[in-house]
Amino acid sequence: MNKTNSARPSLEEVWHQVPPDYYQKGTEKNILQKIWHTAKLHAVLELIKKTGNTPKRILDVGCASGWFLSNIAGQYPKAQCTGIDVYKDAIEYGKRKYKNLHLHHHDGHKLPFRDGSFDLIICTEVLEHVVDPDKVLQEIKRVLARDGIAIVEMDTGNLLFRLVWYWWTHIRNGVWKDAHIQTFNTKRLEAMISDAGFSITEKKLFTLNMAVAFLLGKNNK
Repeated sequence: MNKTNSARPSLEEVWHQVPPDYYQKGTEKNILQKIWHTAKLHAVLELIKKTGNTPKRILDVGCASGWFLSNIAGQYPKAQCTGIDVYKDAIEYGKRKYKNLHLHHHDGHKLPFRDGSFDLIICTEVLEHVVDPDKVLQEIKRVLARDGIAIVEMDTGNLLFRLVWYWWTHIRNGVWKDAHIQTFNTKRLEAMISDAGFSITEKKLFTLNMAVAFLLGKNNK
Protein backbone atom coordinates (compact mmCIF):
# COMPACT_ATOMS: atom_id res chain seq x y z
CA MET A 1 0.00 0.00 0.00
CA ASN A 2 2.59 2.48 -1.10
CA LYS A 3 1.97 5.73 -2.91
CA THR A 4 0.88 5.18 -6.47
CA ASN A 5 2.71 8.34 -7.53
CA SER A 6 4.66 11.12 -5.86
CA ALA A 7 1.64 13.45 -5.66
CA ARG A 8 -0.84 10.99 -4.19
CA PRO A 9 -0.88 10.29 -0.43
CA SER A 10 -0.51 6.72 0.77
CA LEU A 11 -3.60 4.86 1.84
CA GLU A 12 -2.45 5.10 5.45
CA GLU A 13 -2.32 8.89 5.13
CA VAL A 14 -5.81 8.95 3.64
CA TRP A 15 -7.20 6.83 6.50
CA HIS A 16 -5.73 9.15 9.09
CA GLN A 17 -7.54 12.13 7.59
CA VAL A 18 -10.62 10.50 9.07
CA PRO A 19 -11.08 10.46 12.86
CA PRO A 20 -11.76 7.00 14.33
CA ASP A 21 -15.19 8.21 15.53
CA TYR A 22 -16.02 9.89 12.21
CA TYR A 23 -19.29 8.03 11.64
CA GLN A 24 -20.50 8.26 15.22
CA LYS A 25 -19.98 12.02 15.50
CA GLY A 26 -20.89 12.71 11.89
CA THR A 27 -24.29 11.07 12.08
CA GLU A 28 -25.00 12.92 15.32
CA LYS A 29 -23.81 16.40 14.34
CA ASN A 30 -23.80 16.66 10.53
CA ILE A 31 -27.19 16.57 8.83
CA LEU A 32 -25.75 15.60 5.43
CA GLN A 33 -23.83 12.66 6.85
CA LYS A 34 -26.89 11.59 8.81
CA ILE A 35 -29.08 11.65 5.69
CA TRP A 36 -26.53 9.74 3.59
CA HIS A 37 -25.67 7.02 6.08
CA THR A 38 -29.21 6.59 7.39
CA ALA A 39 -30.47 6.09 3.83
CA LYS A 40 -27.75 3.51 3.27
CA LEU A 41 -28.72 1.68 6.45
CA HIS A 42 -32.40 1.62 5.48
CA ALA A 43 -31.58 0.35 1.98
CA VAL A 44 -29.45 -2.51 3.30
CA LEU A 45 -31.98 -3.50 5.95
CA GLU A 46 -34.77 -3.45 3.37
CA LEU A 47 -32.82 -5.83 1.13
CA ILE A 48 -32.09 -8.20 4.02
CA LYS A 49 -35.74 -8.27 5.08
CA LYS A 50 -36.90 -8.97 1.53
CA THR A 51 -35.09 -12.31 1.63
CA GLY A 52 -37.21 -13.45 4.57
CA ASN A 53 -34.07 -14.80 6.27
CA THR A 54 -32.85 -14.05 9.76
CA PRO A 55 -29.06 -13.97 9.61
CA LYS A 56 -27.10 -15.71 12.35
CA ARG A 57 -23.52 -14.95 11.30
CA ILE A 58 -22.93 -11.48 9.89
CA LEU A 59 -19.69 -10.05 8.51
CA ASP A 60 -19.12 -6.39 7.65
CA VAL A 61 -16.11 -6.03 5.31
CA GLY A 62 -14.66 -2.55 5.77
CA CYS A 63 -16.60 -1.82 8.94
CA ALA A 64 -14.55 1.24 10.02
CA SER A 65 -15.38 1.82 13.70
CA GLY A 66 -18.52 -0.30 13.66
CA TRP A 67 -21.29 2.31 13.47
CA PHE A 68 -23.07 0.63 10.57
CA LEU A 69 -22.61 -2.89 11.92
CA SER A 70 -23.89 -1.85 15.34
CA ASN A 71 -27.13 -0.68 13.73
CA ILE A 72 -27.47 -3.97 11.85
CA ALA A 73 -26.84 -5.83 15.11
CA GLY A 74 -29.63 -3.83 16.72
CA GLN A 75 -32.05 -5.36 14.22
CA TYR A 76 -30.63 -8.88 14.66
CA PRO A 77 -29.59 -9.07 18.33
CA LYS A 78 -29.18 -12.86 18.28
CA ALA A 79 -26.72 -12.81 15.39
CA GLN A 80 -22.97 -13.00 15.83
CA CYS A 81 -21.73 -9.78 14.24
CA THR A 82 -18.13 -9.55 13.02
CA GLY A 83 -16.38 -6.65 11.33
CA ILE A 84 -12.95 -6.19 9.76
CA ASP A 85 -11.11 -3.08 8.65
CA VAL A 86 -7.54 -2.06 7.85
CA TYR A 87 -7.82 1.22 9.80
CA LYS A 88 -6.53 0.06 13.17
CA ASP A 89 -7.42 3.22 15.12
CA ALA A 90 -11.05 2.92 14.04
CA ILE A 91 -11.16 -0.75 15.01
CA GLU A 92 -9.71 -0.02 18.44
CA TYR A 93 -12.27 2.73 18.99
CA GLY A 94 -15.08 0.40 17.92
CA LYS A 95 -13.89 -2.34 20.27
CA ARG A 96 -14.19 0.04 23.19
CA LYS A 97 -17.59 1.35 22.16
CA TYR A 98 -19.38 -1.80 20.97
CA LYS A 99 -18.86 -4.72 23.31
CA ASN A 100 -21.41 -6.83 21.42
CA LEU A 101 -19.42 -6.72 18.15
CA HIS A 102 -16.39 -8.79 17.15
CA LEU A 103 -14.12 -6.27 15.44
CA HIS A 104 -10.77 -7.20 13.94
CA HIS A 105 -7.92 -5.36 12.29
CA HIS A 106 -7.60 -7.23 8.97
CA ASP A 107 -7.36 -6.62 5.24
CA GLY A 108 -10.33 -7.45 3.02
CA HIS A 109 -8.00 -8.81 0.34
CA LYS A 110 -7.30 -11.82 2.58
CA LEU A 111 -10.09 -12.51 5.04
CA PRO A 112 -9.03 -14.56 8.10
CA PHE A 113 -12.06 -16.85 8.04
CA ARG A 114 -12.84 -20.34 6.79
CA ASP A 115 -14.84 -20.97 3.64
CA GLY A 116 -18.59 -20.53 4.11
CA SER A 117 -18.32 -18.92 7.54
CA PHE A 118 -21.10 -16.32 7.21
CA ASP A 119 -24.70 -16.33 6.03
CA LEU A 120 -24.77 -12.54 5.53
CA ILE A 121 -21.86 -10.39 4.34
CA ILE A 122 -22.12 -6.62 3.96
CA CYS A 123 -19.64 -4.46 2.06
CA THR A 124 -20.71 -0.82 1.87
CA GLU A 125 -18.66 1.97 0.28
CA VAL A 126 -15.48 -0.07 0.38
CA LEU A 127 -14.50 -1.30 -3.09
CA GLU A 128 -13.61 2.19 -4.31
CA HIS A 129 -11.01 2.39 -1.54
CA VAL A 130 -9.17 -0.91 -2.10
CA VAL A 131 -6.22 -1.83 -4.30
CA ASP A 132 -7.87 -4.91 -5.87
CA PRO A 133 -11.69 -4.89 -5.67
CA ASP A 134 -11.89 -8.14 -7.66
CA LYS A 135 -9.86 -9.90 -4.97
CA VAL A 136 -12.05 -8.50 -2.20
CA LEU A 137 -15.17 -9.77 -3.98
CA GLN A 138 -13.58 -13.20 -4.41
CA GLU A 139 -12.81 -13.31 -0.68
CA ILE A 140 -16.38 -12.31 0.16
CA LYS A 141 -17.64 -15.12 -2.05
CA ARG A 142 -15.25 -17.61 -0.43
CA VAL A 143 -16.36 -16.95 3.15
CA LEU A 144 -20.07 -16.68 2.25
CA ALA A 145 -22.15 -19.76 3.01
CA ARG A 146 -23.53 -21.65 0.01
CA ASP A 147 -27.05 -20.34 0.59
CA GLY A 148 -25.97 -17.05 2.15
CA ILE A 149 -26.54 -13.53 0.88
CA ALA A 150 -24.20 -10.61 0.35
CA ILE A 151 -24.97 -6.92 -0.04
CA VAL A 152 -22.52 -4.69 -1.87
CA GLU A 153 -23.24 -0.96 -1.84
CA MET A 154 -21.48 2.14 -3.08
CA ASP A 155 -22.02 5.40 -4.93
CA THR A 156 -23.19 5.24 -8.54
CA GLY A 157 -20.63 7.74 -9.80
CA ASN A 158 -23.36 9.76 -11.51
CA LEU A 159 -22.94 13.46 -12.21
CA LEU A 160 -24.76 14.60 -9.10
CA PHE A 161 -22.63 12.38 -6.87
CA ARG A 162 -19.40 13.58 -8.52
CA LEU A 163 -20.37 17.20 -7.92
CA VAL A 164 -21.32 16.54 -4.29
CA TRP A 165 -18.18 14.47 -3.69
CA TYR A 166 -15.92 17.19 -5.09
CA TRP A 167 -17.59 19.77 -2.86
CA TRP A 168 -17.35 17.48 0.18
CA THR A 169 -13.68 16.57 -0.26
CA HIS A 170 -12.25 19.82 -1.63
CA ILE A 171 -14.43 22.58 -0.19
CA ARG A 172 -16.48 21.32 2.75
CA ASN A 173 -13.79 19.76 4.95
CA GLY A 174 -11.22 17.80 2.95
CA VAL A 175 -11.96 14.47 4.63
CA TRP A 176 -11.63 11.55 2.19
CA LYS A 177 -9.67 13.59 -0.36
CA ASP A 178 -7.83 11.16 -2.70
CA ALA A 179 -9.58 8.26 -0.95
CA HIS A 180 -11.22 6.85 -4.09
CA ILE A 181 -8.44 4.88 -5.73
CA GLN A 182 -10.94 3.09 -7.98
CA THR A 183 -13.46 4.77 -10.25
CA PHE A 184 -16.83 3.06 -10.46
CA ASN A 185 -20.23 3.50 -11.97
CA THR A 186 -23.22 1.19 -11.61
CA LYS A 187 -22.57 -0.64 -14.87
CA ARG A 188 -18.93 -1.40 -14.06
CA LEU A 189 -19.76 -2.53 -10.52
CA GLU A 190 -22.53 -4.79 -11.77
CA ALA A 191 -20.19 -6.41 -14.29
CA MET A 192 -17.48 -6.91 -11.65
CA ILE A 193 -19.96 -8.55 -9.28
CA SER A 194 -21.14 -10.95 -11.97
CA ASP A 195 -17.57 -11.79 -12.99
CA ALA A 196 -16.80 -12.65 -9.35
CA GLY A 197 -19.41 -15.43 -9.49
CA PHE A 198 -22.37 -13.82 -7.79
CA SER A 199 -25.96 -13.84 -8.96
CA ILE A 200 -27.67 -10.46 -8.60
CA THR A 201 -31.08 -10.88 -6.98
CA GLU A 202 -31.98 -7.21 -6.72
CA LYS A 203 -30.53 -3.78 -7.44
CA LYS A 204 -31.72 -0.81 -5.37
CA LEU A 205 -30.97 2.83 -6.25
CA PHE A 206 -31.51 5.46 -3.55
CA THR A 207 -30.57 8.98 -2.40
CA LEU A 208 -31.40 10.65 -5.72
CA ASN A 209 -29.74 7.74 -7.55
CA MET A 210 -26.38 8.68 -6.05
CA ALA A 211 -26.06 5.28 -4.35
CA VAL A 212 -26.80 1.70 -5.33
CA ALA A 213 -27.04 -1.53 -3.35
CA PHE A 214 -26.93 -5.04 -4.82
CA LEU A 215 -28.46 -8.07 -3.14
CA LEU A 216 -26.33 -11.08 -4.11
CA GLY A 217 -26.29 -14.83 -3.88
CA LYS A 218 -23.50 -17.24 -4.76
CA ASN A 219 -23.62 -18.61 -8.27
CA ASN A 220 -23.12 -22.26 -7.33
CA LYS A 221 -23.29 -23.63 -10.86
